[in-house]
Amino acid sequence: MTGDVGGDNRFDGEAENVVQARDIHGDVHFHAPESPNPPPKQVPLPSRFFTNNERQLAEIGEFLRPGADSGQRPPGVVVVQGLPGSGKSETAYQWAHDHRDHYPDGAFYARLAAGTDEPGLVSEALHQFLVAVGYKTAELPAGLDARSNLFRSWSSSKKVVVVIDDAITAAQVVPLLPGEGNSAVLVTEARSLSALRVRAGAEFVPLDPLTDDAARLLVSRIVGGAKDLSGEADQVDRLIELCEGQTIALCVAAAEIASSPARPVARLVRELSKEGQLLGRLSRDADLSVKAVFNTAVARLDAEARQLYAAFGQHPGAGEVSLAALAAAVEHDEDDVREVLDRLTSAHLIREVAEDRYFAYSLVREHARELGGSAVRERFTEFYVRRALAAGHAVRPNRGWLEALWPGFEPEPVDVGEAREWLAAERANLRAVAKRLHETGSEQLCQLAVALWPFQEQGKHIDDMDVINGHAADVAGHRGLTFAAGLALIQRGFAFQARGESDKAAELFAEGEEKARAISRDDLAATAVESLGISLRNQGDRHGARTALERNLEMAERLADPRRLALARMHLGSVAEAQRGEHLLDQALAEFAAEPYNAAKTRMWRGRRRTEQERYDDAKADLGAALEYMTAHAHHFDRAQVLVGLGDNACAAGDSEAAQEHYLEAATICRTRGFAELGEQVRVRLDQSSKDS
Repeated sequence: MTGDVGGDNRFDGEAENVVQARDIHGDVHFHAPESPNPPPKQVPLPSRFFTNNERQLAEIGEFLRPGADSGQRPPGVVVVQGLPGSGKSETAYQWAHDHRDHYPDGAFYARLAAGTDEPGLVSEALHQFLVAVGYKTAELPAGLDARSNLFRSWSSSKKVVVVIDDAITAAQVVPLLPGEGNSAVLVTEARSLSALRVRAGAEFVPLDPLTDDAARLLVSRIVGGAKDLSGEADQVDRLIELCEGQTIALCVAAAEIASSPARPVARLVRELSKEGQLLGRLSRDADLSVKAVFNTAVARLDAEARQLYAAFGQHPGAGEVSLAALAAAVEHDEDDVREVLDRLTSAHLIREVAEDRYFAYSLVREHARELGGSAVRERFTEFYVRRALAAGHAVRPNRGWLEALWPGFEPEPVDVGEAREWLAAERANLRAVAKRLHETGSEQLCQLAVALWPFQEQGKHIDDMDVINGHAADVAGHRGLTFAAGLALIQRGFAFQARGESDKAAELFAEGEEKARAISRDDLAATAVESLGISLRNQGDRHGARTALERNLEMAERLADPRRLALARMHLGSVAEAQRGEHLLDQALAEFAAEPYNAAKTRMWRGRRRTEQERYDDAKADLGAALEYMTAHAHHFDRAQVLVGLGDNACAAGDSEAAQEHYLEAATICRTRGFAELGEQVRVRLDQSSKDS
């Protein structure tokens, strides 16, 4: 479809997989997960104290029409509006829970940090959606658009519900929308999302403060059997008046009553009233009532609980925090900290979102931050940096740059599987730590960038790679750490290369080489030159790549590192003239006997050189072996490169039908995975082969 955005796309009848995307060129192949998971159930359960908002729940139902047999249609989108703490999230959870039977194909949940629009936040949410339905991380594309297209394609003709919490822009929401079918989307608004009315046909449901009757019911439900409130109705009414019907304020106040049942409600009312200036402004700024209630709630905590509450205010970023991180920050045993966390959870100040992982809303964090704790702030940073260095080293232990940059570096031993899991769980927090280290100009940011790069490169966490290495290069430059700055520039270049921005990648590789030569680091200079050569090769500049990779081979020979020399031969062999290229590749292949991935890459390049020599059968054998390995191990970029080689071989041998088949498969991979540069090369080949056939 072209033309007006938001047109009526419909698919009549029955369909399995449907791709929805704009401006598609060539054929599209959609692949479902090899091992589909059971339907995800990601939406949090609503609170058992959920009260009122029945009218809003009914309005949501009218807009979303659950169970309506209306054929294929765009997802219904409802935005829930209200002040912080008004119960927007609980309303969305309650509606999704009440209507879960109408959405048998899955319930998806994304929490977007209010007040921030960090790169990769939406892309990570899509990653979680796709992994939940059965895709493996290695199968997922790196780009946001490609992930969004994949999720829409998977969800087309299905019935799913998606809850998106704390959205601040329409641009965050649109990529998370499912495909056409009978699906529903609920969005809680942290900032105005009026653009969604145009972009997604959204309806808006505002939440009003609780009525007096609803507020009384909420308080009585939370207090439960802890205290009989029948004799203190007037004081409960006064409490409701002070809170002006704001849900979060009422919840915290009721929790205070339940935690101290021997104290009269009048005492709490008097204490809240002492906050005269804050509570006097309650009618003008409801947020201040929340602060007053928080102050009262925290004053009732024991010393250990107050200390831990304050720690939430010093935690970096808006993500979840683990028990281990909190224990390190307050310097207490994990078991003891867990007991205190239970008290904070019971006070409704924090939520346990997974086993030993906790979340505090922004208002809680801001309030807790006022309690101070710079030492806790530093201990959080030290915890994340220390763990990240150990985990990153475990992912690629023989890389060598951490040891070269910081002699004496000795990481804690970590199981590689556990390391990957930890790095994946803490990505948002590590981004926040990197931002904090950038603000302070700490050298630790340079260490963090080096340690995280292998995980980022393997997982194609391109936005993380770009931002963290950009900050690291800036800090290293200001501190005169030329070695670290050069490496950060080179590492950042791979993010641009993955996005298809090869010119920018080449610029960064060149800057990295310049810094390496300024300090006579031949190993770093060789890495920069090699990276530049690879980038030029990916652009199709074979002459430029050959020049750079000839230099790289000369440098590798001087450095006399056997593995570096084997890699240099392989890369130069990929662009050298056919006969010399094959000789270099033969040498590299012999040296990669213990490295099957690099052996497969070498066979791929040797197959392409043999095609140039018109040795089509030998070339096909090499390329077929390489394709088998790359397919089995989900190396998607390499697989696409091998398919291009097979297409070139078939085309040169006169088999245009086989060539088209290989090119089309490569084009599908490039389009799905966001390999822009290679995708353009495939498109040119497809156009030419179509003319020739």
